[in-house]
Amino acid sequence: MLGLSLNTSKILAYNKTALLPALLVCAFILYFFSISEFSDETYHTIHFAFLITAGLALAFGVILRVPFVAISISVIYISYLIINSQRYSYGEDYIFSAGYNIWSILLLPNLLISNYFFAEEKKHRHWSWFYIFILAQTAILERFQTQSIDADSPFFYKHIGDLNYPAFYIGLLCLTILFVKQILNGKILNAATFFVSVAVFLSLFYSDNLFAYSLFFLAAAVVELLTVLYYSYYVQYKDEEIDIPNLTAFYKEADNPRKYPLKYSIALMYIDEYDRLLKRFGESKALILKKMFLARIKKVKPNVLIYNYKPDALILAFKNYNVSECFDFAEDIRRLIAKSVFVFNENNHLQLTVSQCVSEKKRSDAGAAMVLERAEENLKKACKFTHNITVRA
Repeated sequence: MLGLSLNTSKILAYNKTALLPALLVCAFILYFFSISEFSDETYHTIHFAFLITAGLALAFGVILRVPFVAISISVIYISYLIINSQRYSYGEDYIFSAGYNIWSILLLPNLLISNYFFAEEKKHRHWSWFYIFILAQTAILERFQTQSIDADSPFFYKHIGDLNYPAFYIGLLCLTILFVKQILNGKILNAATFFVSVAVFLSLFYSDNLFAYSLFFLAAAVVELLTVLYYSYYVQYKDEEIDIPNLTAFYKEADNPRKYPLKYSIALMYIDEYDRLLKRFGESKALILKKMFLARIKKVKPNVLIYNYKPDALILAFKNYNVSECFDFAEDIRRLIAKSVFVFNENNHLQLTVSQCVSEKKRSDAGAAMVLERAEENLKKACKFTHNITVRA
């Protein structure tokens, strides 16, 4: 009996995806506290490094269509300019200006909102609405600024570090939400969001120190830049949700004679009645179920290569096996899954089935796409009449 619930796999996923941004931010923090004196030359170097890095992150975010990075780096860049303008206008008293205090409150929530709405690929019109939202905030900020709000009011005067009380506690709340979100999801962009927000929070907390302010903004920009490059490469060949290679990886590897022999077979596996399952339990539970499938498959055949094909389908590849041997392996897997009981909670015990078609690579096949196409066509014909079957192409 298999229980489907929150488990250590999420923690392991978090540790893996969070390692790079965590190391980067920690390195910047250690560097800051190891420096005893801050020269103007070093500050200017970091200042220009931030501008260049932020520009590159924005460009790659747009070109590679990773909306979260494009949006969040825009928020960070605008924030850097706004706070610098407050510093230029008010000198050392910028910490009591309305512009600085209001934007300190808005900055972390803006990063949180960008993560929630742009963690997945969005159309460019959605990007436009968020930019309008940010520009509206800057317009409101300018309106308050020109009204000469009393800088001696408790709202602006009392600070923790260089953050007023609301900004400090709202920032901590946003960091907590982002931390919990990445623990639950274990995704690359969620991990990056948290550590980018940590760096931004530190830059505001130490904003009276020009070196620290620019250094931690640079840390956020560096994390953003490396994240967009790593994420774009990772998702090209791997499914982030269940951490296995995707269809693109299958085509690339199967058509590479160095990785695949001339003789191999595949089993195309579909989860029966997946739409009903998705409607009843939701996407997150369906993903957990798919991970359980992977565990059962590996139990039957540990050396099988598994690729994610569709939300309700997997490709199982068997090197150096003909279609008859592949059929036996696939049939063992189908029987084991049919006998398993999946437990979502105390009131939901579920038994599921899968339908499969095995297909062998033939000499006449131009590539892996033809092997998969043959399995797809034969499985569709067979499933018109029944389910919970294994057939040959």
